[in-house]
Amino acid sequence: MDSASGIDPIALLPADFTAVEKVVPGRLRAPDGTMRAVHVDGGCSTPMGDENTRWDYSVGCKAHDLGYDLLRYAEKKGHPLPADLRRRLDDQLSRDMHKQCELNPKDSAGTCQIVADVYTAGLVVNSWHQRWGPPRAEPISSWAVGLVVVVMLLAGRPPWSRLRRSSPGSSDAPPVDYMSMLRVVSMVGIVVGETVLAFTHAGGFWLLRLAPLLFFAGGHANLMAWRSSGHDYGSYLAIRIHALLRPVFAFVLAWLLIPLTLELLDVPEDTITSVGSLVLEPLWVLGLFLVTVAACPAMQWLRERFGAAVPLVLLTGSTIVHVAGSTDAYLLASGLLLALGFGQLAFHWEDGSLRRIPRPVLFGVAGTALVAFVVLGYLPLLGIAQVSLACTVRSFDWVPVRVVGFLRSRPMTVYLVYVGIVLVFAGLTSSVGFDWFTRPRTWLAISMITAATLVAFLWYERRPRPMADLPGPINGVQTLACALGVGYATLGVLGFAVTGVNWQVGAPAVFGMALDPMANLIHLMLGGYLLHVVHSGKTGRTWPWLLTAAACIPPIMSTWSVSGAVVHGATVVLALAVAGHVTVIRMRDRASIANAG
Repeated sequence: MDSASGIDPIALLPADFTAVEKVVPGRLRAPDGTMRAVHVDGGCSTPMGDENTRWDYSVGCKAHDLGYDLLRYAEKKGHPLPADLRRRLDDQLSRDMHKQCELNPKDSAGTCQIVADVYTAGLVVNSWHQRWGPPRAEPISSWAVGLVVVVMLLAGRPPWSRLRRSSPGSSDAPPVDYMSMLRVVSMVGIVVGETVLAFTHAGGFWLLRLAPLLFFAGGHANLMAWRSSGHDYGSYLAIRIHALLRPVFAFVLAWLLIPLTLELLDVPEDTITSVGSLVLEPLWVLGLFLVTVAACPAMQWLRERFGAAVPLVLLTGSTIVHVAGSTDAYLLASGLLLALGFGQLAFHWEDGSLRRIPRPVLFGVAGTALVAFVVLGYLPLLGIAQVSLACTVRSFDWVPVRVVGFLRSRPMTVYLVYVGIVLVFAGLTSSVGFDWFTRPRTWLAISMITAATLVAFLWYERRPRPMADLPGPINGVQTLACALGVGYATLGVLGFAVTGVNWQVGAPAVFGMALDPMANLIHLMLGGYLLHVVHSGKTGRTWPWLLTAAACIPPIMSTWSVSGAVVHGATVVLALAVAGHVTVIRMRDRASIANAG
């Protein structure tokens, strides 16, 4: 409510407001001289408790608290108020605090203004985080523990801890071939396609829906990695997943930056949601692809025994599940079968059976599948057309090796630069127009995406990609670390995909597990940390397993669900058991060395 309106706001409160909110309002004189309705028992809440500061921001904070009480009341009554009202409440508190610095400087007006700015920044971040909706209680304690765990996981894998690296042109560098090009082209197509969809809302723009092609080309890479590992599953997982996590972290960085930067650019809410698909769709695809990586040995076994029937059964199963239901569980199951089915087709490309099919037949299949897709709109039909066309290629000398090699070695940098360009375009095409160039918040938004790009380049990609070498077959403890790493990395990726770009508490569940952004971040970082532990040869130490157990505590605290408690609890028990086991072994080894000496 306008503080200068002259209307007594208490007289306008609903009759049942006090009964519903358990709040008794009062009146106090504000710094601007107006009489305000306030929450008498309110105050300037901080993580340390209520602290109105020595300059006394209390009146503004108590009025702000009553405004938040009204927002919560309206939601409970089934009539939530517009987001603009929360913005106005926050702006009013900011003005009140700065005005109080003028009236009551306490010989430190400059410090007072700085504190007011800090409080204002906290208001904006918290309100943005809750998407300017009705205020709600946050799991502050569990999130604080989660942040500690995140810091510990980062410390456990410092940026200066480098594995052996190869130069871009060395014989050790991953080869660039036709399938490498298909992987790059398909991922670029997915991102560009989502961009076009975000700005044009052209649902029929299907030419760049290349997820099936990515699963096909990625399935071939999985098969090659499985063969090169000597069929040692632990080594295969450690090497293959380790190479895939860097582009995942690029998407997660963008997931964190997109809503805030667009908010700073005053982009409409529907555009924020649309542009968010730049992150959500690739994360879904990458999450499903991580599952196909883990399933590759089983898919190879099925290929050897049942041949061409396997992809047919998988794609048919995907169709059946897709028709049976449209909930998140059905969509996830259908997507997994789709990814496994097209990954299975890569096995037939590698053994030559698909490439031996005459080109006219492949073109005919592609044309028929494409027409059927246009009529029915079912994605596997488009995928069949894509794979058929990909298999018509017989010579590979034309592959642009340098371009593909660059994009493969700098995925985070390239993607974040692209996101920055898209965000600037979103700002230019917003209702504000070119005027946004003159505002400090615009340059703050641009600085954020620029800083993230520089961090990605300097921290991860300035040097050539690490060679994920492992000294022969790995033991049971290492295999366990690999399995947990892959599982939690996949859960983190899929969790970010379902949470969306609006950073909401109470996101949809994955595999029956309730998730929130902090849990997703911990899962993803825990997965990467465990794979790093395998590569660095530290699975035989106690600390990594204790940290693994500790990392499972915050998700249990902030996102309670039965399945989540079972998964995290089992991991805690298992990690503590392994920690005890490796500790006993290390103590015995030290005792043996001492006795021998």
